[in-house]
Amino acid sequence: MLNRKLFTSKRFWLLTVFLICAISVLLVMQSPSVVASEKAKQKSLDRLKAYKVYQEKCQGCHDSVADPEKQGRTRDDWHLVVNVMHGYGLDLSTEESDMIIDLLYDLRKGLEREAG
Repeated sequence: MLNRKLFTSKRFWLLTVFLICAISVLLVMQSPSVVASEKAKQKSLDRLKAYKVYQEKCQGCHDSVADPEKQGRTRDDWHLVVNVMHGYGLDLSTEESDMIIDLLYDLRKGLEREAG
């Protein structure tokens, strides 16, 4: 038979507080990995969206940005290239321009002359 003194209200509340603290610690420890996973997923979605804009607006004239013979470009260089394309009739919103600049820079990252 169970001893009723084992289940006092004081012990019940101590156990409850302990469990809540333990769960809180586990959630806090897991939180950075969840945030990092969400950021990676969002970056992937942003890159897909940018690539779709690139396909729609740029790929008619440019087959690929991967030219191993050319020296890499900084983010500022890509900004200038996209602005020059505006002069040739490229119709992009500011948001689309920024997406394409980020995409081109990210694709060639590590090949640039200096950090952009």
